[in-house]
Amino acid sequence: MAAVLVAAPVVLAALPASARVDPAALRAHMLASVNRPYQGYAESTGSLGLPDLPNLSEVTSLLGGTTRLRSWYVAPDRWRVDEITGVGERDTYAVPGSEFVWDNGQNQYTQIVGDEPIRLPRGGDLLPPDLARRVLSNEDKVAAVPAKRIAGIDAAGLRVTPSDPQTAIGQVDIWADPDSGLPLRVEVTAKGQHAPFVVTAFQSVSTQRPGDDVITPKPSPDSGFTTTDAPDVIGAFGQIPLPPQLAGRPLQTDRVGGGRGLGFYGTGLSAFVVAPLPRDVGGGVVNAMGKVGAKTLTLPRGQGTLLTIAPLSVLVERSGYRTFLLAGVVDPALLTQAAAELSTLPRRRS
Repeated sequence: MAAVLVAAPVVLAALPASARVDPAALRAHMLASVNRPYQGYAESTGSLGLPDLPNLSEVTSLLGGTTRLRSWYVAPDRWRVDEITGVGERDTYAVPGSEFVWDNGQNQYTQIVGDEPIRLPRGGDLLPPDLARRVLSNEDKVAAVPAKRIAGIDAAGLRVTPSDPQTAIGQVDIWADPDSGLPLRVEVTAKGQHAPFVVTAFQSVSTQRPGDDVITPKPSPDSGFTTTDAPDVIGAFGQIPLPPQLAGRPLQTDRVGGGRGLGFYGTGLSAFVVAPLPRDVGGGVVNAMGKVGAKTLTLPRGQGTLLTIAPLSVLVERSGYRTFLLAGVVDPALLTQAAAELSTLPRRRS
C-alpha cells in the first residue's frame, strides 16, 4: 500500500493532459495565450485542389499544398514569421505601427506603415496559435478529445463543433500545451468527411522569449529598401456600398469601415466575404472556375458562376457593370442566396 501511495503522484503526472483539463477552461487558456511568447517551426498542409485564380494564386496555394513556417513571437505587435519555399523565403516582421517584409529572392526589404484592417490571407495565418484563436474567438461549443504528443509536449485537446447549420465545417480539433495554453496543432474537417482538409502543427516549439535581435529587421547595406503605406484595400476594390445584410447575415461594419469595398457577413465558421471585382479580373476568375467544373446560375437580375470544392464555395455574381466575388466555408445555397440579393441592388456603372 505504501508503494502505491508513493507511486501515485508519478502516475498522475504521466496521464494525458486532457484527462485533467476542462474543455471550457482549456479554451479560455488558449485565448489568453495571445500574450505568451514562443518560437518554433510549423508545417501546414492543405488538401483542397483549388484552381489558380487571377491575382489569388498565393491564397489558393495555402489550402492546396504544404506551407513551412518559422515563427518568433513576443506580443501581438512584436513578432516575426518566415515562410520557407523551394526557392527561398519571405520574412515578415511586426513592430508597433509597421511591418517589414524581406523577399529573399529579390533581396528587397519593404516597410509597410500603418494598420491593415483587412488583407488577403498569408502563410502566417496558418500558424497553430493564430488559426486556433480565430476559431475559438467565435465558436463556443467545445468538448474534450484525447491528448496527443506534439513537438515533445503532451498536449491537451478539444473539439469545436460549429452550431450554425450553414457552415460547411464539421469540426475543428485543437491541441495545446496545458501549461502555457499555446495551441500546438489544429485539424479542420469538412462536414461528411473523416480526414481533415487542413492540418497545421508545430514540429518543434519553445515558450522561451525570442531575443530582440531575432525579431528586429536588419536590412544589410546591399539590400534594396522601400517604404509604402498599408494598402488601401477598400479603395482598391472601389467605393461600392454594400447592403447591411445578405442572406440573413449582418455586415461586420467594424471590420471594413462602414461597409464600403470588402465586406464580411456573419461570424465564425459561417462567415463569408463579398468583394467587388474589376470586370477584367472577374472575367479571368470566371474562366478559371469554368475549367474545373463551375456551375452557371441564373440570378434575379444577373448571372452567377459557382465553384464548390468542399468545404469552400466561391461564387462570382455579374449584373450590369458590377462584378462581385463571394467566398466562404459555407453551404453553397447560402452564397447563392446572397448573390441573388446582390443582383437586385440598384445598378450603376462603377
